[in-house]
Amino acid sequence: MLVDLHMHSHFSFDAQPDSIPDITAASIRRGLSAIVISDHKDYFWNKPPLPLDLDGIMAEIDTARELYGDKIEILKGIELGEPNADPAAMELLDVYPFDTVIGSLHAMPNDIDFYDMDYANLDQEQLIRDYLIEARKMAQHGGFDVFAHLDYPLRVMKRDDNHPSFENFMEWVVPVLKAIINHELSFEINAAGLFSWMGHVGPEDFVLEEYHRLGGTMISIGSDSHSAQSVGRGIESCIAHAKKHGFQQAIIYRKRKPDAISL
Repeated sequence: MLVDLHMHSHFSFDAQPDSIPDITAASIRRGLSAIVISDHKDYFWNKPPLPLDLDGIMAEIDTARELYGDKIEILKGIELGEPNADPAAMELLDVYPFDTVIGSLHAMPNDIDFYDMDYANLDQEQLIRDYLIEARKMAQHGGFDVFAHLDYPLRVMKRDDNHPSFENFMEWVVPVLKAIINHELSFEINAAGLFSWMGHVGPEDFVLEEYHRLGGTMISIGSDSHSAQSVGRGIESCIAHAKKHGFQQAIIYRKRKPDAISL
């Protein structure tokens, strides 16, 4: 069963202007059996949350289901950025009928996204430690289903003399993994790193190996696509990464309930 459990439509601020029906049609051509539309709703510590037209998303998913529901499963998702930063994030989940809630950490408590940080004038090693501490806090907060792209900052921290990695930071990575396991979250294998300087899906091999060693069993896989053209990108590499480290199943959520599917 080929699935893509993390993708974005034109409703996300950083995505291409592709509608959910168009993304669904592209996903069918790609050979996907199930997709999760998970547009961005980022929360912050010191400013209002990112706007998102959730009513519009729900309506477009319903339209896509009417058009293509006999060919593909289309699940209603959301990617909550910094869900522990604002109580309103959890309140939102009582209002809309999500199937899958993805939690992610794009910004630090200074509300600056990793894409916008001034890396030439900060201590990158300290930033990685601080990021992993915040990631642990987010996992401990819980309330969502999938812990997304732990390697997110590594994608954008690279400089000519620097190839960032969590290799020397396992002291801070392990508590994140334990919190993910203890709060019964799925740990995401995300394909975006394959198309960055990193050249491979995330998380790094030794991180996924440690998650398995600690007793982690629940994984999710997603392209993190931001266009119809890129749906399903790298999914086979995500599956190979999972199987390499002993995972034969992924978790798919329907109405927030986990179900294991064979990879």
